[in-house]
Amino acid sequence: MENIKHFFGVDLTTPSIRTLSKEDNGEFLYPYKNVVITVQEVHICPFCGKTVQGYECLCTKFSQAFKKLQDSHGDDKHASCFHGPEMNFLFGISRSISEFNVITLKKKEILNYGLDLWDYAIRHTDRLSDKSYLVTSAQQEGNSLFLLCKDLDSKSVYRFETSMPEYKDKPIYLGIQRQKTVSNGRKTLGNYHFEYYWANLVEFEDWNDVCKTLKKIWFIY
Repeated sequence: MENIKHFFGVDLTTPSIRTLSKEDNGEFLYPYKNVVITVQEVHICPFCGKTVQGYECLCTKFSQAFKKLQDSHGDDKHASCFHGPEMNFLFGISRSISEFNVITLKKKEILNYGLDLWDYAIRHTDRLSDKSYLVTSAQQEGNSLFLLCKDLDSKSVYRFETSMPEYKDKPIYLGIQRQKTVSNGRKTLGNYHFEYYWANLVEFEDWNDVCKTLKKIWFIY
């Protein structure tokens, strides 16, 4: 989508029961058995095009549109802010290496990915087998994801391809954080604590919905 980009992190995991046989662990990436792909949303400002941190951009148009949005929902004190779900964890899937379509790349094919191919790759080293691999983050290509791995012993480079994981972008809320006093049980002086909660003014389907609303309200008012 226009204002949401996705970063696909990659991790390799070994089987719960270890053996020394490569046949028990698959043809590629011994002794690793599974690839874990995590999906992280990256939000883009609908006005200046920069990456947004914490649902907020410092550009003038975003600030103006946000204040108009607050006003339109009765927040004339501008105390509200955007926030995500309470459980704001990364979405991850685990797939067996045997489920991937694997191609061994030739030198000319490797060069097509650029000279900086391994600059941001992560090194995975298994201490028991002393095997090491460089693994790139996954990239989307149509309806598929692919990642590249380099065996640091043989110097062979592999392209692993799989289908896109099912993922729904997270909802976003405009809300005001409130405080309430909660008793600790006994009705004695000072025997209480504070708890915080969100009083939401409006819910958005995802960051694209937020951007659409901000652009609309900025042009109308």
